Amino acid sequence: MDPFLVAWGVYGAVGFQLAFAVVGGLLLGNWLDKKLGTNPWLALGGLILGSVGGFYNLLRIVDWHQNKKN
Repeated sequence: MDPFLVAWGVYGAVGFQLAFAVVGGLLLGNWLDKKLGTNPWLALGGLILGSVGGFYNLLRIVDWHQNKKN
């Protein structure tokens, strides 16, 4: 299989995972804010946690792909 297509698929999947982690954290925090009446603090916390988790996963997958190439 062409290495370019494999890399494109891996990095494309990472982009979607990062976006879903950030948006998912924001939506979960927003939902909890509505339930608990703590606007906007849990939405911000969810956004931050989703971002941290998404970037952690991004770095983990990029590191895995770099080690696989070597």
